[in-house]
Amino acid sequence: MGKTSERATAKQLYMSGKSQKDIAKLVNVQEKTISNWVTRFGWKQEREARFIGRRTQEENLRKLISDLAEKALRIESEMELARNQNNTDKFLQLQTELNRVTDAASKWNKQFEAIAKENKVSLATYIQVMEQIFEAVRNHSPKLYMDLLDFQEEHLTDISLKLG
Repeated sequence: MGKTSERATAKQLYMSGKSQKDIAKLVNVQEKTISNWVTRFGWKQEREARFIGRRTQEENLRKLISDLAEKALRIESEMELARNQNNTDKFLQLQTELNRVTDAASKWNKQFEAIAKENKVSLATYIQVMEQIFEAVRNHSPKLYMDLLDFQEEHLTDISLKLG
């Protein structure tokens, strides 16, 4: 395996979450080589961006907000029971807890909205990035670029309909 091929395989393994030690064994290079590649080519930052990307953040916040909503519903049921049993102390304790839960849900929802707004890619930005990618493909391989022209048009049309 040539170094370019080893590096490509190592990167793929690294992006999938494998440790540098395991990768070194799998591609038959020194662990120090893997460490150098991770640093030199920015693999760590790329992996973090992939794992802690927009969708992950949004999914985690959705789950958290959903869990808080379920907890609020449970507390409301317990409050109803306490009211029916004329247990004022328990009712007031639950009401305080409900206020804390709904306040937390409200704050996390605002955080979710901020992240969603911050991470939203505009159509103009997306098209600009894709044009840069296709320009790089054209410079690298004019034949490949020509083969991708139909795909490029179709893809940008699809994205324009989704984001526009």
